[in-house]
Amino acid sequence: MYPVLKPGVSLGTFCYRGSDDPHFYIENSAGEMFEVSQRLYNALLEADGTKPLNLPENGKRVLPKLKQNGLVQTSRIIKSSWATYRFVLLFFGSINRRIIRICKAINSVLPAATFLVFVMGIVAKIVDRRFTPSGFCLPLYCSLVFLSIFLHEVGHLVAGLAGGYKVTDAGILLLWRIPIGAYVAHEGNKRASKGRRLQFALAGVEMNIGAAGLFLGASTILGRLSFTLTMAAAMNVLLAIINLIPSRGFDGEAALSAMLGVDSIFLLSKKWVCSRKYRRKLLKAGLPGLLCFGFLSAILLSRLLIWLVMGVDLILAIIGVVLL
Repeated sequence: MYPVLKPGVSLGTFCYRGSDDPHFYIENSAGEMFEVSQRLYNALLEADGTKPLNLPENGKRVLPKLKQNGLVQTSRIIKSSWATYRFVLLFFGSINRRIIRICKAINSVLPAATFLVFVMGIVAKIVDRRFTPSGFCLPLYCSLVFLSIFLHEVGHLVAGLAGGYKVTDAGILLLWRIPIGAYVAHEGNKRASKGRRLQFALAGVEMNIGAAGLFLGASTILGRLSFTLTMAAAMNVLLAIINLIPSRGFDGEAALSAMLGVDSIFLLSKKWVCSRKYRRKLLKAGLPGLLCFGFLSAILLSRLLIWLVMGVDLILAIIGVVLL
């Protein structure tokens, strides 16, 4: 993999007192600053994982030192938090304007189109009236689940490019080294309206709803695979519901934050519920304060719900494998 800046690394310029000549520096996540040449600075500005460093020998001489100081990395596994990692499958550099226009066109019809497909799938299933709870095909089901996760992230990617977000990379989300989902990493767009932020948050859910409709419709045509397709449709609905839970890092939290006009409703809840100072203010504000406290507490507790759902899903998956 080509070099990419590590999370938390920043680049900047400064001038010494009494001089107008710019100097260039790079700072790692530990707060250590290193003065660099303008050529290296410009090369690091473009270190997005899509190409080698624009330096002699593609930067091979300086690359070991940059890695040693925690400034760049060439591994596809990037640490996100204490237990979660990102396995990068694709880095995005500059995006062609034609692709962005296509994404805008798709994004403009995505909510209505996926809802319509879902409704048509339900109607087709009701009219068909055939349901045989047998003939479950595990390989096909697993393939459709992976396809659904892929489509979920494609929805975010399309909405992000359409909304002016800078999408940096996409890949598989890991809990330690265990795959638990997929992701599309992006840099926030402060100019994005509430509508664009909301659509970016819900685009993945919309794709899951559309996929559920397609699988339901297909189940009425492909009789032998009817049960497998129906279960895949149910899994898409479940994925949509789980992602709407307003826990940190989930689409529901991003959507609720967009609706309320805040950066993160989860972090705001943590501040007002966990801090004794702010909690007292809420509890002394009468009924509105109590309602607000209950609302914010429910958002914090949603993280427990996430772990509960994941645990139940894991147990059901194990039981299903054993029975099959």
